Amino acid sequence: MQPLLTGDPRRIGPYLVVGRLGAGGMGVVYAAVDGSGRRVAVKLVHETLSVDLEFRRRFSRETSVLAGVEGACLARVLDSDAGTERPWLATEFIPGPTLEQHVQAEGPLTGDALYGLAAGVAEALVAMHAAGVVHRDLKPPNVICSPQGPRLIDFGIAKVLDSTSMTHTGTLIGSPGWISPEEYGEGHAGTPADVYGWGLLVLYATTGEPPYGTGRPEVLAYRVREQIPDLQAVPEDLRDLVGRALAKDPAQRPAAADVLAAVTETWQGEEPGTEPGDVTSFIQRTWVLPPHEAPGWPEVRVAPAPPTKVLRPEEPATAPAAVESAGAVSGADGAPVTVVARRSGASWIHAYVATAAAVTLITVTAIIAASASERSTPAVSQAAPAASVPAPATTATATTVPVTTATATPTPAESPKKKPEAESRRVSFKGVSLTLPKGWRMTTDGDDRACVESPRSGGADGPWDFFCRPDSMAVELTSTKDDWPGFGIEDSEFGFMWGQHVPCLTGGGVLRDPYGSVSEDEGEAGLYYGIDPYASRLVHSGLAKMRDGRKAYYREWQVACEVNLTYTMMIWYLPQSKVAFYVLSAHPEDRKGFRQIIASADLRGYKHAAKL
Repeated sequence: MQPLLTGDPRRIGPYLVVGRLGAGGMGVVYAAVDGSGRRVAVKLVHETLSVDLEFRRRFSRETSVLAGVEGACLARVLDSDAGTERPWLATEFIPGPTLEQHVQAEGPLTGDALYGLAAGVAEALVAMHAAGVVHRDLKPPNVICSPQGPRLIDFGIAKVLDSTSMTHTGTLIGSPGWISPEEYGEGHAGTPADVYGWGLLVLYATTGEPPYGTGRPEVLAYRVREQIPDLQAVPEDLRDLVGRALAKDPAQRPAAADVLAAVTETWQGEEPGTEPGDVTSFIQRTWVLPPHEAPGWPEVRVAPAPPTKVLRPEEPATAPAAVESAGAVSGADGAPVTVVARRSGASWIHAYVATAAAVTLITVTAIIAASASERSTPAVSQAAPAASVPAPATTATATTVPVTTATATPTPAESPKKKPEAESRRVSFKGVSLTLPKGWRMTTDGDDRACVESPRSGGADGPWDFFCRPDSMAVELTSTKDDWPGFGIEDSEFGFMWGQHVPCLTGGGVLRDPYGSVSEDEGEAGLYYGIDPYASRLVHSGLAKMRDGRKAYYREWQVACEVNLTYTMMIWYLPQSKVAFYVLSAHPEDRKGFRQIIASADLRGYKHAAKL
């Protein structure tokens, strides 16, 4: 691990950066830790690429697909953010030297280590190809010789397999000398290109030398296309397989699954007690490499929670400001992570005093704000729905919660009993009854449509004039299979397309395009950002059970915008009863509430409902 430079970030997303692991053409890879102290590798994209809108779209699409790729010999993708100022991608940290470092230090691989490498890389390719992903940059620095076996890393230039190219025209992806012959020409670089890379890796591990030597890129390109590497150093029972993998014609190469099966059969031939497909456990039993000293990571621990005896149990504790100044980072569980360093005994006391002062200051400010609010803000009746966009309910609670935290007196307050459960109420619309969480409401246009709004509902719809806000739940009682969502419920590619010009609804409403204009084709829709249908994907497909025992089709979509943003669409559909529930753009905080509402649905009072 290398130390951080002056201009390096100290925090990327939820991760605390502790050092540098390397750099490449796409970005810098940092060593980091999350909220639980887990070690991760975070690739931060170069600034020059961050301003490229096309790159951001490709990056967003690739990372969303790669998050679902799982394999025993792959470094798992943990998190990513394509919408921030500089996109980043976090993967699990794999300790150990790269294949290149190991060969340079210890020499070529032999025996079980060589077969384990061949099987492990093949297993990783099988997992990737099954998910529709091609690595496209197999080379020794992208294989880690971990204590548990080989691990394939760096999916920074992976390509999703479909008709849409994710690389610019004329762009050569990969490293000279490790690129398949078809990538130098006009051929399609698909899964056979990875099999070709597998053959090169096995040959390199056997000889310790680059298969096509070294030289200028144009020289290596000629050798790749015209010359055949010498395979005499490869063990005889692997030689034919490696030779077929290195065929110049992609059609003559075996599939990754066939490569894995052949390596496993050859390797396990002398151990009849091993299951043929159990290559992972076989690698773990036979993989023995010299110990490698891991890079020096700073000691990391979860900072202790501040004293909370002055707070009532139902109120949240505020983390001390001193922890933040010490380099804390919030993890997924909200706990700060602190890099341990030497400090005097008095510093903890100072931090505690500072914390108490900060809590007191916040409390006094909250009391003053709440008092002013009580004098100037009239109460709003919930009986009449407001015509304007409703304000989020969280604004009120943000100012009132600290009020009860304020005064901690020696006299103990009345001991709180069991916290009361959130209130809910049952509503009915033409015989369709639902249970709404506290603060939610239902409105209707008096026809066969109703809207269920959360306290956060308030998204604008622009010229589309939806009958429900985009971030609320629409209820339609006469939804046939000729209407959306009925006609799209079985479409796993474009079932989210409810119209011709679908706007981007990130955040629950339409987004204005500062460079947009009214056009004859799109009309006023040209003033707003649209979606990228080819980058959108179905993330959940199944059935949702309702209170009356019915099961509705359930589809959840991640809809991608043309400006590298995404949002979640939720659809429930009952074709026989011709009833549809859908949320065009669900806030993350509301998704659980919408699912609970569907679970509470009862159609037995609706006269047109199908019989149970």
